[in-house]
Amino acid sequence: MTQKTISAFPAWIALGTSVVFSPFIVPIVTAIFVIYKHASTSQEVILWLTIIATFVTVLPILAIALLFRFSKVSNFHLPAKEERLIPLCLTLVSMILGTIILYQIGASQRIIWVCQVFIVNSIVFSVITPLWKISFHTSVTTSCIIVLMLLVNLNLVWLFLLIPLIAWARVYRERHTLLQTFMGTLLATAITMLFSIFQPPMG
Repeated sequence: MTQKTISAFPAWIALGTSVVFSPFIVPIVTAIFVIYKHASTSQEVILWLTIIATFVTVLPILAIALLFRFSKVSNFHLPAKEERLIPLCLTLVSMILGTIILYQIGASQRIIWVCQVFIVNSIVFSVITPLWKISFHTSVTTSCIIVLMLLVNLNLVWLFLLIPLIAWARVYRERHTLLQTFMGTLLATAITMLFSIFQPPMG
């Protein structure tokens, strides 16, 4: 292995980690496990997952792509905090619409609760972002891990071991400071655990 390859290896790990644990991807993976556990039929699994994927990931990504196409943002990854407010607002509107649709079709209360958790976290972090570039990567992953622990299996607590890796990747790529990644995790934990008070009963 050449010296150049060795020196590039951490950069590839950091990039891969940032992509895999994207705030647009992690909620969908979380939804797969939650829906599979709480849906009654395969039709419900497909329908609920399609709605969540559409309104949490597909439409927000398309919105960012359009903003980039019309030069409203300079980079698809939104590295500048000043450019994040409009995409965040559009994502928030999309998630709210998706949640309303899930409610209207009679989706499980626990699925609705998960969507509400995502919405509440998004509102708080969207308010903070124009002032301070807090990490969405660590915050979204943290919230999703707590959701998985509460609704799927408490033994999934080991997933928190991923947070230091994600924080390192974001700091290594100079997207955030260590404090911004730490505060993303801390605040997401506080919000999600507080909102767990409203978690629907098992049934």
